[in-house]
Amino acid sequence: MDTTILSEAVTQFSEETRPLDLMVRIMQTLVMVLAIILVFNLIQFILGKLLKGRFSKERIFIVKKGIRYTGLVMAVLFVFKTMGIDTSAILGAAGVAGIVFGFAAQTSMSSLISGLFILSEHPFQVGDAITVNTITGIVMSIDLLSVKIRTYDNLYVRIPNETIIKSNLITITRFPIRRMDLSLTIPYAEDLERVREVLLDVAAKNLYCLDNPAPLFGIDKFDRTGVIVLFGVWFEKTNYWNIRNSILMAVKQRFEEEDIEIPYQKLDISINHDAFSPEVLKQDAS
Repeated sequence: MDTTILSEAVTQFSEETRPLDLMVRIMQTLVMVLAIILVFNLIQFILGKLLKGRFSKERIFIVKKGIRYTGLVMAVLFVFKTMGIDTSAILGAAGVAGIVFGFAAQTSMSSLISGLFILSEHPFQVGDAITVNTITGIVMSIDLLSVKIRTYDNLYVRIPNETIIKSNLITITRFPIRRMDLSLTIPYAEDLERVREVLLDVAAKNLYCLDNPAPLFGIDKFDRTGVIVLFGVWFEKTNYWNIRNSILMAVKQRFEEEDIEIPYQKLDISINHDAFSPEVLKQDAS
């Protein structure tokens, strides 16, 4: 935008207006600007109340921001009009500058459009736990350009909306209940039916396991060290860490009580002491 238009208009306005009239007009302009801002703030407040419960917090946030920026633009245009500045020339110059800026800010524009898609699709909301690529955390805010999350180790991460649209997104807390799967290796000599009864009993005694849906027990595959079984338990999404710790500790304790071994790879080394006898070593040296 050509700043000479604005500077010349300000100079002309100050020269043609007497000091007393200038002060009066400045005060009138400030009052009108404050009135415009107050009106638009009131509109924001009323719409926020009317839309609450009908739309998501993120959509209401975007609407309120749009109203706020509209009010600011109206206030600036009113100031220009009071000063006798031709707003058509300024808007034309701003349009050209906007085109240039648009080419220079393609990434931001892409994130802005992606943000609108996220708001319309509504794959998650503030407070949900999500995973984007290798980043997992709690959603703190959903803005036009990015999503801010807090990881479980208390790190603040900003993810551009464009990245979220292009990546595989997992909303961990989308549904009220989840299932946690444990992959356990059972020795081939062990009775799988007994193992199944032990695991189901562990689930039944756990405070955080749900009875409906019922726990899952199945054979996954046969491995070199034993049979890989899948044991899955259902729980409310808010109890993830509680059930993870308690179920793992309970399984280990019950397996020890029932003498059920969890096999692991072992390396046996046999040493032939006769190979290191003086006679053998003497023969090798000769």
